[in-house]
Amino acid sequence: MLDVVYLVAILALFALVALIAQGVEKLGPQPGAPSARTPGHGATAAPRRDAQAPTREGDSA
Repeated sequence: MLDVVYLVAILALFALVALIAQGVEKLGPQPGAPSARTPGHGATAAPRRDAQAPTREGDSA
């Protein structure tokens, strides 16, 4: 009888996790919706080529 109780408890836990995952998914951005952030201005954006430091071409090592 205790085996059935454990089985029901595990199934209820999985159902709860699935319900929470669906709620979190609804909170995220919708596919195809425009983003509020402009691309290329974040901390992880690659540096622009024109913003690189100038090189010293005449120096030798």
